[in-house]
Amino acid sequence: MALLDENLVGELVRKGIVADTFRRLPSDKKNRIYQTAIRLFAEYGYDGLSIDLLCKKAGISKGSFFQYFPSKSHLLEFAVLIFDNYLERWVAEVKAQESSPLARGRLLYLYQALVVKSKLYESEERFYHFVTSAMHHSAVAIEGLDLERHFHGYVAEIIKRGEQTGEIRGDFDIDLTSHLVSLIIGALLNRQYADSKMARHRTEEYLISFLFDGIKE
Repeated sequence: MALLDENLVGELVRKGIVADTFRRLPSDKKNRIYQTAIRLFAEYGYDGLSIDLLCKKAGISKGSFFQYFPSKSHLLEFAVLIFDNYLERWVAEVKAQESSPLARGRLLYLYQALVVKSKLYESEERFYHFVTSAMHHSAVAIEGLDLERHFHGYVAEIIKRGEQTGEIRGDFDIDLTSHLVSLIIGALLNRQYADSKMARHRTEEYLISFLFDGIKE
């Protein structure tokens, strides 16, 4: 599971998202509160999750909660930013480990790393789905935050390289192609991380066939 980056927690204290009282908690207690928050937000949504329930499941008092967070919306922002930081480090790790010279192989490796060999636990997958989909319909939205941007940039690199090597047709707008491919992968991830799971092998075949057989001369 994602572990809290203490430097990031310190930054969130400076921004007023969490209190310094929270920063001074033992690491295991901070992580327990975080893990409880992402699990319950994914299960109940923002509007459906009460502070009382969060406190009960996390093993803290309501008084302690308000010593740690100014409000429930601050708790959500804290959880999203910690999770976002984990995704950023995860995609950077995937990028560093990928070794295929071809765009087809690099895209498949990225997809397999994100879904087939995902490092996310079920609660984290559901939280990802909540943040990228359901949260937009809740009472709170964190402006300017796109969890999928971490792999969007990497996909753009792969597509541009594929055009240079002739794997992808050069008469297409490469930026638009990159954007569309990112949207497709994002949609597949959201569907995979939702309650309705896709057949992974079939999904991979569809993705690669569409990207290459569907757009290459």
